[in-house]
Formats: sequence, structure tokens, C-alpha cells
Amino acid sequence: MSTFRDSYGCGDEQGHCKGCRWWQAEHDGPSAEDAAVGLCMQPELTHFSLQVAGQCGCNRFEHIEEAAGAFAGML
Repeated sequence: MSTFRDSYGCGDEQGHCKGCRWWQAEHDGPSAEDAAVGLCMQPELTHFSLQVAGQCGCNRFEHIEEAAGAFAGML
């Protein structure tokens, strides 16, 4: 796995889908996030139409808060 991570320059940033900006899922609040299934909308992965649960994760993870801060700076 480390070879994959290093070859794409993603570093060690990993996390659960439920906290990722690319996870698109409908659920009934934080208690239901782990079991909720949604789509991964990460630009490099969208053509796979990945359906992932909130407990899933990968090395393309991007914190929701970081993404919101980046957009706020654009206004």
C-alpha cells in the first residue's frame, strides 16, 4: 500500500469517507454516517462510480473543513 501512496504523491493523509469533502450521501445525522452508503465524487475516481460507506476510507481523503476554508478564501 505504501508504494501506491508514494507513487501518487498523496502522502499519509487518510481518513473515513464520512469526514471527506468528496463523499456524497444522504443520512439521518451523525449517528447514521457509519452505515450510510454514498458516492465518492473525487475527480480521479468518479468514473468508477464508487459506492462507499461512511466507515470506508482511502488516501484521496480531504477534510471537509479544509475544503470549506479554501472556498471561503475565494469570496
